Amino acid sequence: MTLSPVADTTLYARLSREAIPTGAYFRTRTPAGTLPLTPQQQHANYETLATVSRRPQTAPDHDRTPIRCLTIRPPWSDLIAIEDDQVAKRIENRVWSTPWRGTLLIHAGADVDIRALALDTVRETLGDDYELVRRAVVAIADLAGIHADDGECTPWSEEGYSHWELARVQRLTTPVLARGAQRLWKPTPNLLRRIAEANPHLRGRLADTNPGAGA
Repeated sequence: MTLSPVADTTLYARLSREAIPTGAYFRTRTPAGTLPLTPQQQHANYETLATVSRRPQTAPDHDRTPIRCLTIRPPWSDLIAIEDDQVAKRIENRVWSTPWRGTLLIHAGADVDIRALALDTVRETLGDDYELVRRAVVAIADLAGIHADDGECTPWSEEGYSHWELARVQRLTTPVLARGAQRLWKPTPNLLRRIAEANPHLRGRLADTNPGAGA
């Protein structure tokens, strides 16, 4: 297989065994230092590694819930959890797409995007009292659609990525701890129960779900 060069061979070895490696983790060495690969290189690496990996990409199939979950690095996850559509992040940028549509839990990952925390737009949107949330489900949304790169369709969209359209976002008043996973993953019935118990205002929405296309 042919891959664009990556700087960290240990990280490459781990990613090569992942079902759906995330392009954002790839880096390449240049005379100026270590830089991210271009979106096109990331996408090519993702496609290549996805075809050779044998690790499962979702939770065990005994969980048949139509709800899915997406792990996103903070502070991006918290920007999505904001309920004011005028300022919140309603486009999630991904190097891959999916035919699945439906109720989507937003999970804050363990790794933090430090560079994002330094961006003026991010700091202004989150406010001075912002407290970082990690390793927890922070919001519920609908994955309403996915469209190909059309430039800056929102202030939060990026060129070179598939733009995931998020709608009907509700923040969890009490984030619920959970381990993340690659790509779209299936929350267990136990996790859904804990979310409903900690956030009674979401009980109806968690119960009222319709199956989407297969992930």
